[in-house]
Amino acid sequence: MKKIALVPSYEPDSHLNLLVNELINKNFSVVVVDDGSGEDYKTLFEELPKEAHLISYMPNKGKGHALKTGLQYIKDNNNEEYVVVTLDSDGQHKVDDANKICDIAIENPMSLILGSRKFDKSCPMKSRFGNFFARTSFYLSTKTKIYDTQTGLRAFTNKLIDDMLSSKGDRYEYEMNVLLDCTKKDIVIKEETIETIYINDNANTHYNPFKDSMKIVKEVLKFSASSLIGFGVDQAFYNLFVYVIFKSLEENARLLTSNILARVISASVNFLINYFFVFKSKSKPWLAAIKYFLLAVFILGCNTGILWLLVNKAGMNESIAKLIVEAIMFVVSWLIQRLFVFKKKK
Repeated sequence: MKKIALVPSYEPDSHLNLLVNELINKNFSVVVVDDGSGEDYKTLFEELPKEAHLISYMPNKGKGHALKTGLQYIKDNNNEEYVVVTLDSDGQHKVDDANKICDIAIENPMSLILGSRKFDKSCPMKSRFGNFFARTSFYLSTKTKIYDTQTGLRAFTNKLIDDMLSSKGDRYEYEMNVLLDCTKKDIVIKEETIETIYINDNANTHYNPFKDSMKIVKEVLKFSASSLIGFGVDQAFYNLFVYVIFKSLEENARLLTSNILARVISASVNFLINYFFVFKSKSKPWLAAIKYFLLAVFILGCNTGILWLLVNKAGMNESIAKLIVEAIMFVVSWLIQRLFVFKKKK
């Protein structure tokens, strides 16, 4: 199968020319995308081997745009089967590792293969912390374990190129969005350990671990915002029932009735928000509703049982007890909704 190396490049140094020459010597077809580096770098790009195809544009538009520009060119100019490997232009990826993950992609044509670095004590602190933050956020959002979410060394066959092109984002968030989209489409992600190379303590990287990892944290916050709206509705109706509508009832009856009715109302509001706005679910509404109903029954049972224990056995104030219970069930509810009720599949 034809092997194509795609190298996005912004303001590169001499490592780019060395990388491209080695790739060509190892029988790769090479596509280099100059992501608006400017006149100061024109000579460096002109010195690339004539066998490499160069795409240039101005101004700088970001790594995601460069990758998708290169992928579109590859798709439009290759009719036979092929495997694409993306490499950073700064010399941090070895050609032997690129060749290795290409072979794995050929054996697994419907999988995305990642060249996974190991972040030990020799790794710059910025890289260690950034990847830990992104890795943890990704796992909380998708329940999928990926050790190196930020690696730029990735391989896949032509069978997945449309999926790679469809992911949103023009800058570094694109690579994270690709991983998120793969989990939603049930595309298997495989990791292969590669040699870790850091040049000048990774000082030239354009990746900002805080800024770019927040792209995925935003996904978590969207889910949380919906749950908070449901919580507000639930708390408001609970207090209305407890202190106004059912205030004449015996204490246990007042507590249980108020909690159940408030939960029914807030669950209905939460379902509609999650289905249409947060998850934008493509599953059948009735199927999602059944799953959500089962979740609501489970949450209601736990919520009511814990609430009863805190009020009747621990002697807590009813409103304070409600806040504690909601904090616990907030996390449980979000995880189940994300992974079971509104999970997207293609």
